[in-house]
Amino acid sequence: FFTFMSDDGDIRDRSLSRLNTVLDEPEWPTHLKFTIIDSIVELVAGSLGFQEKHDGMMMVFGVEPDLREDALMFLLDKFEGFEPELQYHTVSALHRLLLTAPSLENCPENICDEDIRKNQEEWDLGVEIKVAIPANADPKAVEAGAYGPLTKREPLEEREEWNEEMDELKLVVWEWIEDALDDQDVPYLIQGRLIRFAGEIELFSLQEEKSNEFIEQVSEWAENEDISVDLRKLLGASREKVKIYGFPSTKSPQLSEKAYAGIINRPTDFLETHIDAILHQQLERQKSGFDPGKPDAIGLAFTSFDESDEGELRREIILENVTTALQKGLLGNITYITERVLKSIDNTRSDTDLVPLLNLVGALYPSLKAQNRNPRPLFETLLEKAEAAEKLSERRLYLNAILDGAGVFPEEANLILASASDQDVVTSHQINSVIQKLDETF
Repeated sequence: FFTFMSDDGDIRDRSLSRLNTVLDEPEWPTHLKFTIIDSIVELVAGSLGFQEKHDGMMMVFGVEPDLREDALMFLLDKFEGFEPELQYHTVSALHRLLLTAPSLENCPENICDEDIRKNQEEWDLGVEIKVAIPANADPKAVEAGAYGPLTKREPLEEREEWNEEMDELKLVVWEWIEDALDDQDVPYLIQGRLIRFAGEIELFSLQEEKSNEFIEQVSEWAENEDISVDLRKLLGASREKVKIYGFPSTKSPQLSEKAYAGIINRPTDFLETHIDAILHQQLERQKSGFDPGKPDAIGLAFTSFDESDEGELRREIILENVTTALQKGLLGNITYITERVLKSIDNTRSDTDLVPLLNLVGALYPSLKAQNRNPRPLFETLLEKAEAAEKLSERRLYLNAILDGAGVFPEEANLILASASDQDVVTSHQINSVIQKLDETF
């Protein structure tokens, strides 16, 4: 915050030096590097700012757009020198930024003052203005509504300005992505994650003109021969799924039984195009009281993938889509789930592999609940892995996977967390906050 916000040159320079030191030097722990990356993106998105109280209301004021762009450029300039684990985390943070909608809460201080922030209704509905009525109009006709409503709503100028500024910040990310895609030093998995953002443009809360500009740039990526052929095929698949099904999918796929049965062996671009629609179809069947049918979603997620660049990306696509489907309510076959989770954890080669896997694990609890399964063995396995983790960042991944189950199994989660060894202050606060909310709820 001080690096980009302070008007004291000495404070700003010392803060910048501190950021560079933590991000660049290998002896600094990964969890602190993650915190810096997340905080920079929170500053850009507007959730990190300064608080002021006006007329009894506590307000968070985000920094000006120019300062946000400075922070964003700092992070993007650092990306190339990051190790893969930090690049993976940065891509996730940038994804959150792209999905952030401009709102009154994250509006910059120079656009939305305290008076604007006090009136959420005007922000949502617009300013009410009187409609011009001809001076010679018959009063009775006016009263009868012959000239239409006497007032109308027009969008706040401040809201329109913030929409435009947020679009420009996202455009900075979008234009940078092409550079990362044709950089041969960026791992294939990271490039695959970035290029798949092309399938989510409609979710970025962009104004129509800017949305069209993003799509036009995707067309330019498709013609860029410095981007690998496989990535450009994946790019085409990401846009194709939007054209066929919408994203998230609103239609069911029309595929042969053979295609369903052998989906795990189909090309990566096929998975990218159809897997969301297939899982959507299963969820709709389940809601209607039918068997979801093939393929077994959880079985797909726990498949052993090739230890290759393409295998890593296929695994990422499957885990991400199955996790999302489970979060929406799809229930899966959780037979021997603890053993399957343990085997998959033991087969991971890095924290980059671990992140999407534990996100999936965090979405399994409703299926356990629906099938009257005891979550304790899974909780115990996750806690054992957390206790054995050498890095705090890895330890937190396992503990978060336990906390994900706290809302479904509050008593069991509370007991297992109480048996955990001492945590660092930040993690302890996170655990206590979750437990306190559960106590208030139940």
